[in-house]
Amino acid sequence: MIDFEAVRRAYHSPPPPGDHVPTIEERIAAYERQRMADARRGGVDPETLAIGEHGSLIGGPGKPTTLFQGGRRPEDMVRMPPMPLPWFDHDNAHLRTPSPEPHKYLETLSADHLAGRHPRPDGRTLHRLLRADHLTPNEAALVEEFLARLRMIELAYLLSRAGLTMYEIARAMLLSGTKTPAKTHWINQFAAAPRS
Repeated sequence: MIDFEAVRRAYHSPPPPGDHVPTIEERIAAYERQRMADARRGGVDPETLAIGEHGSLIGGPGKPTTLFQGGRRPEDMVRMPPMPLPWFDHDNAHLRTPSPEPHKYLETLSADHLAGRHPRPDGRTLHRLLRADHLTPNEAALVEEFLARLRMIELAYLLSRAGLTMYEIARAMLLSGTKTPAKTHWINQFAAAPRS
């Protein structure tokens, strides 16, 4: 259940980034701040849209009902980066499931999601890029495009079928600038605050 008071608190005083995994309430507040900024940038009066302080979500009872359109939950609409890499530098995030044919699985995903790219990367190239410590700007763009196009089940299968670790997936997301909401929220489930 969503704590609407927590949404309002987060809206008015956003937490500093990187000190904890954002809660659902903080993600909703971030999305509402984003909608306000988009309205102002577009020259639209936020009051006419009943968003931010002008809607019931942030403004509280007595304000017009805040509406979300597009069929997605508001907490899944805001683009946020994954937690910093040290949050994934723990034993569980480094566990690797042996995969007999990781390149074959990645080759299939490349054919499904990068078919229009020329040259289309093969499974070995994708495997190397997803495990890389550094990416060039072109490599980062390719990895970001690849990760953005994956379905959630395919992303999860990178662990078992491509033999990647949670740490490697998080690093690939961070190096490539991936901010796809559902994928960021998925990876952040495995983040743990670094030990002092």
